[in-house]
Amino acid sequence: MAELSIIDLLGTIIAALLTVMVLSYLLRDNFLFRFAVYLFIGAASGYAGSIAWHNVLKPGLIDPFFSQGLAGILDSSSITTLIVPWLLVITLLLKISPLTSRYGGLPLALLVGVGAAVVVGGAITGTLIPQSLASMDSLNPSEVAPLTGETGFERVINVLIMLVGTVSTLSYFRFSTRRAPSGRADLSPLMEWVSIVGRLFIAVTFGVMYAGALSATIVILAERLQFLWSAVSSLITGS
Repeated sequence: MAELSIIDLLGTIIAALLTVMVLSYLLRDNFLFRFAVYLFIGAASGYAGSIAWHNVLKPGLIDPFFSQGLAGILDSSSITTLIVPWLLVITLLLKISPLTSRYGGLPLALLVGVGAAVVVGGAITGTLIPQSLASMDSLNPSEVAPLTGETGFERVINVLIMLVGTVSTLSYFRFSTRRAPSGRADLSPLMEWVSIVGRLFIAVTFGVMYAGALSATIVILAERLQFLWSAVSSLITGS
């Protein structure tokens, strides 16, 4: 291996120290761990602010003043593209002071409303509808069999598991069911058993998700330990 340059050496030392500082939380909450976390949050916030400035604020609010000139700014088309955004930004800055915070409600409401609409619309068009269509396609042998090679009894079992899991899980969420005086949902014995099966599928799903997250964490921990070992070896050998 080529000898480490000064920049690579400093980067390796800093990365190793930060890794040890974060791993020190295994002992207890301490100053070193908090310093590493604050440093990470500060760097991430600075990076996000820089991206927002160069990609949103500067091209949308500052550059038009220099590119359009006074005549372009006073043009009627600039009212919606430049004047209104500036007014919303200035009004939003009034949220800083408790005395003027109530005047910043309009841009904040627009920000939250548009954000919520984008999130809900994305969830419906990008998640709910495609997953519903995929669930329906999974019941069609002509769609799935060429991809997985499942035929005969194996395909029937998989279709039944998919169908029972989907129906029972959806049946578990009963927001309009009448409640008995004891507080439990007033269900028929059949729906009660369907609800139990739905809870079982939900528990298995969360268990698999937790196992996946745990295995990913173990992989990351192993990678960090391997990095520390490599860093110490490089510093000792000088290569």
